[in-house]
Amino acid sequence: MQALSGIYDWLLDPVAPSIRYRTLTELLARPPDDPDVLKAKQAIPTSKAVTDILRKMHPDGYWLQKNPRTGELLGDGTVYGSFATTHFCLAYLAELGMDKEHPQVRKAGNRYLSLQKEDGDFWRHFSCLYSYNIRTFIQLGWREDPRVQKSIDLMLNTARPDGGYLCDTHEGKYKTRAVKSCIRGSVKALIAFAELPEYKAHPRCTALVDYFLKRGGIFRSDDRSELVNKDVDKLFFPITWKASLVEIAYALSKMGYGQHKALDAMWAMLEKKQDTAGRYPLDWTPSQALLKVGKRGEPNKWITFYALLARKYRNGESA
Repeated sequence: MQALSGIYDWLLDPVAPSIRYRTLTELLARPPDDPDVLKAKQAIPTSKAVTDILRKMHPDGYWLQKNPRTGELLGDGTVYGSFATTHFCLAYLAELGMDKEHPQVRKAGNRYLSLQKEDGDFWRHFSCLYSYNIRTFIQLGWREDPRVQKSIDLMLNTARPDGGYLCDTHEGKYKTRAVKSCIRGSVKALIAFAELPEYKAHPRCTALVDYFLKRGGIFRSDDRSELVNKDVDKLFFPITWKASLVEIAYALSKMGYGQHKALDAMWAMLEKKQDTAGRYPLDWTPSQALLKVGKRGEPNKWITFYALLARKYRNGESA
């Protein structure tokens, strides 16, 4: 308990108000009107992490990034670049505890949602995009917006034989055999469903959970000794389209499956990542991201926060 108290002290350092706010509200379950919560939340919009992102926003409500190969500027539409275009920046702001009450966030969020396709898609039915966006916009406070529900309906109505998700780029690319679902897109759908408890019993959600339980969370479904891809034993932040170990553990636990026996090996792998103080390292972070979260290979507050949150939900404490 003393070691955990020390980790909480580390996470609660006022120098990082976003981590402090989320630790208070999500790990420690402090109410919204708690004085410490209010003070931390008030400090978020003027924190360096937030202002660094908002300062680079185009006045019309988007973030641009140059394609290093073509020189093309991306970000004013839904085609995205490497970790610094609009949908990523909105996700980073959501992680930091911002919401649509902030005028810049509201402008950028509404503009991006206006680019949505009629069926709720954003670009080529990339499940790693529309599912990612669902989570972002729920965090930012747009859950009741009909446009967000349209994307949720797309996620609910997109079925595949193995229970996972894919995209138009890969669907049907083999002539003689079926294409397996994409673990990265499936993880993004999983973390979206983790924000939607009202759909926990929906057949599409249970099929996706079964997709992960059949593979012990992170392994090949036909060989539990082999990881499904090179991402899944790594600890990544911020959350992007990669499939991080801590994301999978967090999402499944928040949905109530943390104690499932099929996940024991996954949990053992996560626990081996801890240092002697109980902190978790950052294995990788995109250098292009406008959200800077620390150095690779060092103990990381964001990774530790999500790992502790996963453990909290695994132990049966409610989301």
